[in-house]
Amino acid sequence: RRYQNLVENFSRRYNLSTELVYAIIHSESDFSPTLVSNKSAMGLMQVVPDTANDEVHKYLYGRMGDVGFDDLRVPETNIRYGTWYLGYLSRRFDGDATKIVCAYHAGQGNVDSWLKNPQYSADGVTLDVIPTQDTATYASRVLRARDVYRKYYFPVETPEPTES
Repeated sequence: RRYQNLVENFSRRYNLSTELVYAIIHSESDFSPTLVSNKSAMGLMQVVPDTANDEVHKYLYGRMGDVGFDDLRVPETNIRYGTWYLGYLSRRFDGDATKIVCAYHAGQGNVDSWLKNPQYSADGVTLDVIPTQDTATYASRVLRARDVYRKYYFPVETPEPTES
């Protein structure tokens, strides 16, 4: 649970489950803050500069000042941008972890089009089939990692029964 204070602070701020944020970081970069992918995704949460520019940056610009894309390698900046975007996706997709993770990987426009296609969504709300193998693999990996984090680091406490 590296970067624990940052992850937990920004998860709370943007109303996200901490275990999902850890799972994304683990799956995206294995906690390497300087990683840059072949698609120019940067840092811990592998924020793509175009995404940061188009949505996240517009929202956060006034709150963070002038942040350049090289700053996405700074853990605090990267986690703040990445969690804000995850929070945005969570609100947009009603907290549905599968759709959130798919949109984080493949883009929200792709998820929207999949939901409109009866081959992938019977009701237009639930994503029954993830049509691209790389996104299906990514979603499976992230959701499994989330479940591991939940089980070992964030277990739900069951209250002790009270005697009557």
